Amino acid sequence: MSEDSDEPRADPPRRMPPIVLALLGAAALLFAAMSSQWLANTGANGSIAMGLRSTTECGSVGMLLGPRPDECRTKSNSDYNAEWKTESGQYHSAAFAPCGLVTSIACFVGALGLLAAAALALAKKQPQLPVSPSSVSLLALMAGLVSGCVFVATKPGPAGFVGVGIAFWIFGVGAVLGLAGSIMLARVNRPVDPDLMDGAIDPDKF
Repeated sequence: MSEDSDEPRADPPRRMPPIVLALLGAAALLFAAMSSQWLANTGANGSIAMGLRSTTECGSVGMLLGPRPDECRTKSNSDYNAEWKTESGQYHSAAFAPCGLVTSIACFVGALGLLAAAALALAKKQPQLPVSPSSVSLLALMAGLVSGCVFVATKPGPAGFVGVGIAFWIFGVGAVLGLAGSIMLARVNRPVDPDLMDGAIDPDKF
């Protein structure tokens, strides 16, 4: 296209809004991955907090005989979940611990993908990559949303034993921000399409 052409040129995508969304989403995902407050309950006799990889009990809560009122204990989710295993399987689901681990990994991978995509946008680089960081974050966030919801739905114990904590809501906000940032950064970081007609008609060759 010549400089004197009257055809409108496409405006370059704005960089800062998706970068801000990606950074906020990454921060929320990292907080959720490391938080112990995905599921929580505090009562007169103690408290319990479930993260994606471990559960901490202080005192006795619910139907289990937990530690003494002045003691706390932390167990992996698989070990804690096994304590609820009964013959009927009423308070136990084998999906709980694996889904927590998958969600944790998805949060870390999604956050790294968002940070890498934001770094490319800040540096104004548009490399030709086999898989873009935006694609990595999108796939991780979609997997994390599914596994995170299953993790919460399959929590051990009777109904009302624990409720969702602050980390679950921050994860939801981070996932929404991350998805939006990934989609927008995919356009910002997209490599420039080569001009296939460049040099196709060279008068010197005829």
